Amino acid sequence: MLNKITTHAALAGLLSTGLLLLPLWLPLLTPIQGIMPLPILLLALRSGPQAGWQAVALPLVAAWMVGGGVAFPLMVFLLFVSFPLLAAWLLRAGWRTSQCALVAFLIGNLVLLGILGWATLGGVDLPVQLAHEMNLLKEEVLTALTTQGVGAVALAEFRHSLDQLIALVSLLLPAMVLTGWFLIQTGNLLAARSLLHRWGGPPLAEENLTEMRLPFALVWAVIAMGLLAMFAHGALRYLGINWGIFLAIPYFFQGLAIIQRAFQWYAVRGLVRGVVLTALFFWTGMVLIVLLIGLFDTWIDFRLRFFYNKEGQTPSGR
Repeated sequence: MLNKITTHAALAGLLSTGLLLLPLWLPLLTPIQGIMPLPILLLALRSGPQAGWQAVALPLVAAWMVGGGVAFPLMVFLLFVSFPLLAAWLLRAGWRTSQCALVAFLIGNLVLLGILGWATLGGVDLPVQLAHEMNLLKEEVLTALTTQGVGAVALAEFRHSLDQLIALVSLLLPAMVLTGWFLIQTGNLLAARSLLHRWGGPPLAEENLTEMRLPFALVWAVIAMGLLAMFAHGALRYLGINWGIFLAIPYFFQGLAIIQRAFQWYAVRGLVRGVVLTALFFWTGMVLIVLLIGLFDTWIDFRLRFFYNKEGQTPSGR
C-alpha cells in the first residue's frame, strides 16, 4: 500500500498529515511522528522535488489550522520536512545515503552550536531558564491534581519525580532535540533506501553501508567534550555535555553497521534481525551497547578481526 501511496502527491501528503496529527489526540501514537517525513521523502525520490513540495503543502496547512498561527507549521517544516526535500534532491543528483546523513549531522552541529553560542554570548543561563519554565508548568499540574483530590503522599512522590525529570531535561534539552532530529532524518533515509531497493524504484548511488567507518579524528572531539563535561564548570560544562552527546550519535550508526555485518556473516534470519532491531526502539540499554560497539570499533576494528574470511576479504581501501 505504501508503494502505491507514495506515487501520488495528494495521498503521500495525506498520509504524512495523519502521522503528524494523530498523536495530538492519541499521545500513545507519538512515536509514529518519527516516520512522518517518510512518505514525502519516498515521493520526492520517485517523482521529483516538485511532487514533494506539493505533498508538503497538506501537512503544513493542517498544522496551520490546528495551531492557529505560523509557529506550528514553521516547526513542522523545519523539524520534519525541510531536510527530506533537500535529501531527495541530493540523492537524485547522485549523492550517497551516507553523504546525505553527513549533511544532516553538519546541520545539527551548526544549529546546536548556534544555540549554545547564543546562550553563552548573551549571558543566558539556559539550564536555569529551562528549569524555571518547566517548574512553572509543574506547579500548574500539581495545583490541578490537588483540586482533583489527589492524596498528599502521591503528590509528594509525583513532585519528586518531576523534579528529577526537570533537572535532567534542563541539562540535556538542546542535545535531546537535535539528536532526535538527526535520528529521525537518518532513520527515514535508511528506510527509504531499503524500500526503494525492495520495490525496484529509482536507483540510488551504490554503497555498502555495513562498511561505514567514521573519521578517526571525530573520536578525539568526543573525548574532549567528555573531559569538559566531567571537569569544567558553567557554560563549558554545558557545552561539553550537549555537544558531546550529539557528536557521539554517529557511532550508534557505526555500531549498527557492525551488527548488520555480523548478521550477514552468520546468515542470521530476518525474524531474528527484526527482533534485535525492534529492541533498539524499546530498550535504551541496547542503544547504548550499539553506540559503544561503534565507538570502540575506532581502535578494535571488529569487522576486520571477526567478520572477514581467510581468503583475504577486507574492507575496501584496507
